[in-house]
Amino acid sequence: MTNKKINFILLILFIASVLLGSYQGNRVEFLRECEAFYRWLLAVGTQERLFQSSEGSEKSDKYVDMNLFQKVSEVAIPILKENENTKDLIDDTLSTPENFANIIGNISNDPIIWQLSTRKELAELRKEFLKSLREKKIQYNRDITYAEAQASGVNIFNLFFGFRKIAASLIWLEVDRYWHQGLLHRMVPLMRTCVALDPNFVEAYLIGAWHLAYNATAKLPDTPQHLKKWSPKYNACVGEKEAFYYLAIDFLKNGIRNNPRNYKLYFDLGFAIYKNKMNDYPNAVRYLTEAVRVPHERWVRRQLYICLEMNGQYEEALKGWEDYKTRFPDNPVATRFVLRNQGKIYEMKAQELLKEAEKINDEQSKNEKINQANDYKMQAKEIWKKLSTEEGDPYGDYRLSLMEAMDLYNEGRYLESVAVLDKARWESPSNFDEASDLIIKIKQEANLPLTVSEKKAVLRKIEGDRCQGMPEKVPASS
Repeated sequence: MTNKKINFILLILFIASVLLGSYQGNRVEFLRECEAFYRWLLAVGTQERLFQSSEGSEKSDKYVDMNLFQKVSEVAIPILKENENTKDLIDDTLSTPENFANIIGNISNDPIIWQLSTRKELAELRKEFLKSLREKKIQYNRDITYAEAQASGVNIFNLFFGFRKIAASLIWLEVDRYWHQGLLHRMVPLMRTCVALDPNFVEAYLIGAWHLAYNATAKLPDTPQHLKKWSPKYNACVGEKEAFYYLAIDFLKNGIRNNPRNYKLYFDLGFAIYKNKMNDYPNAVRYLTEAVRVPHERWVRRQLYICLEMNGQYEEALKGWEDYKTRFPDNPVATRFVLRNQGKIYEMKAQELLKEAEKINDEQSKNEKINQANDYKMQAKEIWKKLSTEEGDPYGDYRLSLMEAMDLYNEGRYLESVAVLDKARWESPSNFDEASDLIIKIKQEANLPLTVSEKKAVLRKIEGDRCQGMPEKVPASS
């Protein structure tokens, strides 16, 4: 083979390699852009579905996320409608952004969202997103800026030469050091910088929120309601302790936006803060429900069903526990909670029938309702006896005492009713408040003297839930 032919072949190979490299480079760049767009869709979809009503106007003026998400929704929903495999995902009762956010909220739809992020129909909106990202107009899944890094002492080499995760880990060591020194005021800005450098550092969100909600508040006294101040941002009365709770909530919500498929963030928000710290069972249910929508440990469901019961959603809790018992027959607590919710459902049905009976004038129809109510009460008592004897759960004894006290109350035997409740509350400390409230109610109706502590409880109730600066008409909670 002549030198000319060899050189020609080498030239062809060189040109081919350049073209292939260019193609591969463009392809990699395209996939990186699509991935950034996809991750932003997950983040802003989570924002729209879970947190939108809690965002202030200041943020919406500065950032373009929600407006851009609406534009994407208006293109994406028609594409999904036209496809036989995805048209059933559309809910025509919802607005376009709500529809798209709900689709994003289902983890099984992730491949669909990825395919959408790569479609040519969304190419212009993808470019708009990338342009807004460069101009720092994107709020969710946003990278830390150089100015923010400098303010936190992050080395420019670490920031721009692929060591962001290492820098985040080093900063977290500083957070831990400040905690042991008791310098909480120095921890918080570093915690924020840490997760800004590495938005997928889930443990940092979890431990940071724990520091704020638990360690920082451990020695703080509860703030009396009338000394709390109204917070328009949180739509709540906030004292010194509650301020830390809401900082922890904000921190975990930011983690959820950046990691919407990690159950731990939803779980800690619902269980560790809303349930354990704030006794806010509706929000506990809300976020624990989100936790079980993504891959999770088996014990996450147990806390969801417990919170459903505490929120008065007995039917949902019962269905959950029955399903859990079927899946995990070796679980030692499922049977107890099945019985607890069955008993409460029977009691609830009995109360509803008795209320209906009060409104009926016809004696025969009225008696039929009362008899049906008594049947449900008997079924509830059988459940509580079974819970006590077969499962060894003292809650069954408490519920039997509660039902006995209410029967005595309905017969006008107020002193006996109060005596039964007083005994029950000391034997079941976890239900002390519920029994105490009933005692006060019965004593007030029967004109029986209140104790000093009961009088104080009545005064607190009269003061109500109002705090300083609270508007007369409170906006709906987010």
